[in-house]
Amino acid sequence: MKKYFSHIRALVYRLLILIIVFQITRLLFLLFNLSVFESSNFSDLLLAFLWGTRFDLWVIFWFNAIFILLNVIPGNYKDRRGFQSFLKYYFIIVNSILLLPNLIDIEYFKFTNKRSTADIFSFISTGDDTWVMLPQFLKDFWFIILIWIVLILLMWKLYNLIIIKTVVNELLKLKHIVIQLVIFVFIGCFMFMVLRGTNLRPVNLLSAARFVTNREIPLVLNTPFSIIRTWSKDNLVAKKYFDENVSSKYFSPFYEIKSENEISNQGKNVVIIILESFSKEYIGYFNNDCKGFTPFLDSLLGESMVFENSYANGKKSIESLPAILAGIPSLSETPYVLSKYSTNKIDGLPGILKKHGYSTSFYHGGTNGTMGFDVFSLMAGCDNYFGKNEYPDSKDYDGHWGIWDEPYFQYFSKQLEHKKEPFFSVVYSLSSHHPYKVPEKYKTKLPTGKYEIFQSIAYTDLALRKFFDEAKKSKWFANTVFLITADHTFWALDEFYNNRIGMYSVPIVMYSPSDSLLKGRNENIMQHSDVTPTILDYLSFNDTVICFGKSAFDNSQVHFSVNYISGNYQLIKDNYLLLFDGDKSVAMFNYKKDRMLNNNILDSVKTKSIEMERLIKSIIQNYNNRLISNKLTVK
Repeated sequence: MKKYFSHIRALVYRLLILIIVFQITRLLFLLFNLSVFESSNFSDLLLAFLWGTRFDLWVIFWFNAIFILLNVIPGNYKDRRGFQSFLKYYFIIVNSILLLPNLIDIEYFKFTNKRSTADIFSFISTGDDTWVMLPQFLKDFWFIILIWIVLILLMWKLYNLIIIKTVVNELLKLKHIVIQLVIFVFIGCFMFMVLRGTNLRPVNLLSAARFVTNREIPLVLNTPFSIIRTWSKDNLVAKKYFDENVSSKYFSPFYEIKSENEISNQGKNVVIIILESFSKEYIGYFNNDCKGFTPFLDSLLGESMVFENSYANGKKSIESLPAILAGIPSLSETPYVLSKYSTNKIDGLPGILKKHGYSTSFYHGGTNGTMGFDVFSLMAGCDNYFGKNEYPDSKDYDGHWGIWDEPYFQYFSKQLEHKKEPFFSVVYSLSSHHPYKVPEKYKTKLPTGKYEIFQSIAYTDLALRKFFDEAKKSKWFANTVFLITADHTFWALDEFYNNRIGMYSVPIVMYSPSDSLLKGRNENIMQHSDVTPTILDYLSFNDTVICFGKSAFDNSQVHFSVNYISGNYQLIKDNYLLLFDGDKSVAMFNYKKDRMLNNNILDSVKTKSIEMERLIKSIIQNYNNRLISNKLTVK
């Protein structure tokens, strides 16, 4: 019987090893992303580490269940050398695999501002980019692999500090078997409680919000937990917060565009330029601290209509196109393009314009198939997709993602010269993407900043200048409206750009060389999902569309921006940000007065919070139910 308890002690010791190693990865996550948590005081961080143990235990118990039960099940066979070897290798191999996603996220978090979820596997399998870029990832993030190896060796060393001695033919008495069975059942029940949780709903991503502020949620969670708890989550659940007639009072995706332009812009060409990772923070026009990296864009914005309160609907490139081209924000764990609803019928902007006589096209210098851009652009109504495969000169390949921005933008300009007018076309840049390289001839000529991305930002700005210099010579230029935006934000210098407002702050501007009225600043909130109705409104097309946005020029409408991240929905409206967990509002901030979102005023602005909660509920209800029932078109 004493031998049995030695197995229990060894088990507890080895589980403690895992708790310590998981906490080490949490500490590394904090240190590598320290600027995100600068506003968190010591007690907040301490709570995050303490409560993080609860989520670590969930993962440890889930993946080590066999290891645990084999250590506590009654019987003497556990003493055999071969059985102990099996347990050791099971422990090391399984938990080594578990540590890797935690370590990967200490860098990948910079791109997404959330722990990785199950959609990461769909992303990896979409196109060949991940495998092509794997050597570069290993080169740039070699220290991740080194830390991983060190932690594996640490687990091996600590595991071997306790050795179970072999005992031959020890007889078990009946009472000993009964005691062992009781302990076995007790441990099994304890594991079930940890895995299930003690609340009505099983433990999930939102459970972390019970213990810390929204800022610390990624620190409390661990990546294996986030992946497992979001597995198969692209199956949206039908919602009925309100009856349909009541819901439509708060929000309706049916949007009737009634253009009030004094001068009709029908027949104007439309060019949408989507810039990879161009956070608003990186543009000198918006931030003096980043002057010098975007001199051309700064000057162009001075001649454009700038939407001051502009936001992306997602944090990934793959989430940007549905919002920009079809008014479909990313409001679930799985990006729309990767979800089971991606084949739904939609009324995309290029498809709508095609009905009005426009030729439509999409250009991206990346490998064909990357992030599903080719398929989605065609589904949205583009006549043609042009990727790296269609580009005529392979010497302009950057060796990583695709064609350098400078030659590709020149190619795009020449392509437009052959389009039948009026035309609609999208070009998506790529050089301001990891590994943030620029052509050799510009390495000593372009400015550098705190992060590697700044020189590639400067390079793409140069490519834009040369594009517009070339485009000005073309006959189509004067009769064109340009909309320029970014797909998402990236790592921030200013702490503001790491909070729930700043992390979605991207530029959205419109420029037309022949329209003197399309200048100045528009203070209405504008999100990516507003692009489609805004373009249709500007072009003076009176039409009805189904989308989750409104024209930024329509002052009769309620303007807002909506997002979803780590189990929380958020709504930006007027001067407020509301966080909603799917059942209830959990926080509200006046972001105009409280820039860093430190003061939760949910309980002190009841009327406003109720108004915004009704709006977000209606948006979610329409989003889930329409995607499920394939009702994203007017007809």
